[in-house]
Amino acid sequence: MRDLFRGYYKPTPEELAKIWQQCIFSFDANVLLHIYSYTPETQERFFEIINALNERIWIPHQVAYEYQKNRLYVISDQIKAYADIESILNKNFYNLRTELFKDHKRHPFLNTQEILEHLESSIEEIRAKIKLAQANHPNYLEKDNLREILTDLLEGKVGKPYCEDELENIYQKAEKRFSYKRPPGYKDAKKPVPKNYGDVVLWFQLIDYARVQQKPIIFVTDDDKEDWWLKYDGETVEPRPDLIQEIISEVGVEDFKFYMYHSDQFIDYAEKFLNLPVKPEAVKEAREIMLQDSATKRIPVESNYLRSVGYDSSTQVLEIEFRRGEVYQYIDVPPTVYTELMNAPSHGRYFNTNIKEVYSCRKLG
Repeated sequence: MRDLFRGYYKPTPEELAKIWQQCIFSFDANVLLHIYSYTPETQERFFEIINALNERIWIPHQVAYEYQKNRLYVISDQIKAYADIESILNKNFYNLRTELFKDHKRHPFLNTQEILEHLESSIEEIRAKIKLAQANHPNYLEKDNLREILTDLLEGKVGKPYCEDELENIYQKAEKRFSYKRPPGYKDAKKPVPKNYGDVVLWFQLIDYARVQQKPIIFVTDDDKEDWWLKYDGETVEPRPDLIQEIISEVGVEDFKFYMYHSDQFIDYAEKFLNLPVKPEAVKEAREIMLQDSATKRIPVESNYLRSVGYDSSTQVLEIEFRRGEVYQYIDVPPTVYTELMNAPSHGRYFNTNIKEVYSCRKLG
């Protein structure tokens, strides 16, 4: 029975150690893009590991394409964070001051003015730290040394693209897989075409490469959705057994092995495998960034019409929750429109004028 359902049996520690000794390592685009969110120390550890494994690395063409396509969006998000954080500070300080003066301007034993002055002084210190961090932030738009490092590391290690006929065939297969929720990719089914097919294209390219190489593969992805991972009670347990079973069956070699990690698990195991000094802060940071990226990105807004707004810059999908409870996604919305919506004096008025009848949408749920 084990021979028929090898994908459903988790490798033992001894089997995993053997896989690491023999395997080819492949990475998803989100792993490469998360490097821009790492501190310099974690970037250094990641590249140290990649350098050590360099002769055994390969990535699908779809991964390289998504990295190149989404790189500028990720960089822009990092730059935008400084203004966003300062805006949150200013907004909350304004609200706090309003609330204090509305109900507690005079109090026999509390000096609310003194409290506000202390808060304002603290916020000014924070603003100064934000400005300093912003000034020291590398200008990746002008000179992207991270991409240069990756380019050198991945030279000759990127798969070939599918031709148009092959892609059309895969798109048709993807639609069929979506219809009965065959992983991976069905969680992206509602994304715009052809972005919704990305994971299926990537998966087929991995399978094609595995057939040729017939070596074990470890795939590292920071996608945390259930079409990649087996979930139980809200927790990620292990890679989807049916995914592993599919690639094992497609390769058709008796001793072929396939396994998956998130970035934090990969860094943690690589430190042990390569006998590197342990850096638990790098593992923790990689995990936090992975979870932060996979979390729902809607944030509450003050509006009688809209309740919360989220935006995914990599797919240019704007997600809006209305006060009535409905949630809609608006497709191919430029980052500037999202920024203007969030900065508008009236979010509802801006939405009605600039988004409602301008961009195609779909209702969720």
